[in-house]
Amino acid sequence: MLEEYRREYTDFNNQFMREYYLFLSGQKSELELTRIYERYSDLFTADAISRLKQLLDTSSPDFETLRASINHLLQFATDHYLENAAKTLTEEVSRFESRSSIQWQGREITFQGAMVAIKTEGDRDLRRDLYKKRAELIAASNDLRVERIAKLQGAAQTLGFTSYANLYETLRKKDYSQLAGEVQNLLDKTEIVYVQRLDEALRQTLNIRIEDAERVDALYFLNLSGFDRRFPAGELLRVYQDTMAGLGIHIESQKNVFIDDAERPRKSPRAFCAPIRVPEEIKLVIRPVGGQSDYQAMLHEGGHAQHYAWASAELSPEFKYTGDYGLTETFAFLFDHLPQESAWLAQTLNFRDSKNYIHSSKLSRLLMTRRYAGKLIYEYELHSSGDFNKGAKLYAEQQTNSTKFNTPEVDFLTDMDDSFYSANYLRAWAFEVMLRDYLKTKFDNKWWTSRRAGNFLKDIWDTGDRFDADEIASQIGLGAISFDMLIDEFNRELR
Repeated sequence: MLEEYRREYTDFNNQFMREYYLFLSGQKSELELTRIYERYSDLFTADAISRLKQLLDTSSPDFETLRASINHLLQFATDHYLENAAKTLTEEVSRFESRSSIQWQGREITFQGAMVAIKTEGDRDLRRDLYKKRAELIAASNDLRVERIAKLQGAAQTLGFTSYANLYETLRKKDYSQLAGEVQNLLDKTEIVYVQRLDEALRQTLNIRIEDAERVDALYFLNLSGFDRRFPAGELLRVYQDTMAGLGIHIESQKNVFIDDAERPRKSPRAFCAPIRVPEEIKLVIRPVGGQSDYQAMLHEGGHAQHYAWASAELSPEFKYTGDYGLTETFAFLFDHLPQESAWLAQTLNFRDSKNYIHSSKLSRLLMTRRYAGKLIYEYELHSSGDFNKGAKLYAEQQTNSTKFNTPEVDFLTDMDDSFYSANYLRAWAFEVMLRDYLKTKFDNKWWTSRRAGNFLKDIWDTGDRFDADEIASQIGLGAISFDMLIDEFNRELR
């Protein structure tokens, strides 16, 4: 059974990821998933899930790799059983967004392009006006989103789980209730320094008080546009190339990684990596608009790309395409943290007077971490109860309390990724601090200049998604992943 399943599984992943790449990169106007799901429907039926469970139950505990393999395939089948149930609504939402546009300041802006414009618009009144117009489009399609999430939750219950949250806790073997408690502790322990530094920064940079700050201001604030001249667009690829070269990775000779930086009107404003065929065909997609946010995005997605590009071709396919997203996000955050290193800034960009930028960047990082902590707490409660009537209010209250930016209710479903992806980000941020400290201790404070560090990372990447983040942390000798170092770093560096 397994060999035939793996062949079909591989083909599905290749076609599925290529479809998302073409749509999100702006090369296709519509996302067409139905034909792919229909072609490979046997992979994720309730019967297929049942057979994989039975195979797992009858496999010997001594065969760890086989059991890991079945678990990965079971995770895939369950994920896509839910996605298959909601595929029509997923297409409808994406179709609505791709066809929507906004008339603003005498020009037409796509739904995707509106977020780029908001993040880079220095005039507060103008960006609030654009944010309002975008919110009106979201409100007009939220009924579709509610219906889609209800489909996902209903599909979880048909598989015998009490809720969507219960399904993913069982499938991922993660206690999201416990994790929500841990990130609430992070919120509590960083509250004082965060409020103090954020109030100072908002008064200095945006001329507003913390109590008057809104979600639209957070989008602009996170972009750190005041430092954009120090991050010239023309140097972006050179900086990425030089950084990887320091680790012994020469991207100019990497035939399996393609960087798509072309400008297209409907291209997603959110950079992404599409591992279409691992390790043979990896797409690294970015929509350059200039400034430090582009550098972080490029380095982040470059971390993903290198993880997949160095995966062994000999791995079973389930260890290439399905795994713990918290692990690949750790590698992504490891690289997108580099612009917070004064030595890296001086070396790659001749940016030597970087103290103010680094402080601002670390505050933005804490804002983002607290935002995702709030997202997880909200998502866990919503998916445990399934009560959409309270969802919008709960989202707005949780995000406002976590970030201190007054957040409207309208984004309560657009600001939510499937399958508790917020938990992957949070676990990755915690692991990244531990891994970065390890690299500095073992190889040098400027670990990105060490080929030995590069070889160490390649050895981990060679295993693809065979192990999860907790297993890799244990294998390195770091022990259990904890938020303690992350909390300490924020409090120490922003005090």
